[in-house]
Amino acid sequence: MNAANFHNKVGSTNMVSRCVILVLVVTLIDCISPITCKNDTWDRFIFTQEWPIAVCEKANETGHKCLIPSQVNSWGIHGLWPTNGHTRGPTECHISKDFNFTMIKPLVEELQIFWPNIYADTNMSSFWKHEWEKHGRCATTLPATANEYLYFKQSLQLMKKFSASTLLKNKGILPSKTAHYRLDQIQFALMQQLGNKTVIVECTKDSATGLYMIFEVEICLDKKFNPINCYAIQDRQDNSDSGHFLRKHKSRCPRGQKAFEYPPIPKH
Repeated sequence: MNAANFHNKVGSTNMVSRCVILVLVVTLIDCISPITCKNDTWDRFIFTQEWPIAVCEKANETGHKCLIPSQVNSWGIHGLWPTNGHTRGPTECHISKDFNFTMIKPLVEELQIFWPNIYADTNMSSFWKHEWEKHGRCATTLPATANEYLYFKQSLQLMKKFSASTLLKNKGILPSKTAHYRLDQIQFALMQQLGNKTVIVECTKDSATGLYMIFEVEICLDKKFNPINCYAIQDRQDNSDSGHFLRKHKSRCPRGQKAFEYPPIPKH
């Protein structure tokens, strides 16, 4: 081999080496952040539902105008959130396309009933866009939620199976202007119909009465959409003074309040 050929071969080898190193560096950088890494970094879903009256209270806190659509008379979907262990997230994964309203057009009629946007000062689809781009894109590593249409379709199917309205009604817990319910009463009612799996119940303050009302119900599911514990049984302790569960998860339901509001949706 002459000197020219030798140097050409060495140069080519160095170029290949640089390219390999560059690819490895880019891949490493891409996977350092859970936001952009394409690896499947979650092991469960949190299927979250919200009570429309409580959403209106939250709207007042954040300066939004609230309007419960006439077709809404039950709990609504807040989101289907891929989650890793007992943490929150991953979120905002850039592993799928941005929200495209056309993809979910066949589902809009159902979404307006079971996943409504109650903020009257925002675009109808803005809530769906937010949930898809923050949570839904992270779920695309699972075939059942592999694209925008499937993600929303699966969420609607879960609502038919795990509707908080139905589960609570089955145990005699109904919206009321006068009746209040203990937090453990609500939790047990849900757990008894979910294979005794622990759930999370959240609250928000009623600005008119100063009391707290039921705001959200979170049901944890495995990747086959079967209920699992949201927190370990050993993390729960009964508090005889308030009837609450004390657990590692921080709830917005105050321990000092013994019973919580569950106000009805006004009839249109």
